[in-house]
Amino acid sequence: MAKSKISSKVVRARGLAIYELDRFINYVRTVDPELEHDQAIVLTAYLLSDLPKVFQQNPTLVDRIKEIAATLKLKNHH
Repeated sequence: MAKSKISSKVVRARGLAIYELDRFINYVRTVDPELEHDQAIVLTAYLLSDLPKVFQQNPTLVDRIKEIAATLKLKNHH
């Protein structure tokens, strides 16, 4: 099976997502400094799995996603 080529834009976007995820894991550890690093990662995964519910319960957050998405799409057209 041939590997599909991943664009440099996708590689950069993944790098940004990983960087921000790591920052969030570190934030979670500030909420409970006794958490081991692996525990903070598991807790972060749990929080991420709950995010769709959080957004569904907060239409303002969904609107914010739409605003940011529109801005990103405009940048791609210029």
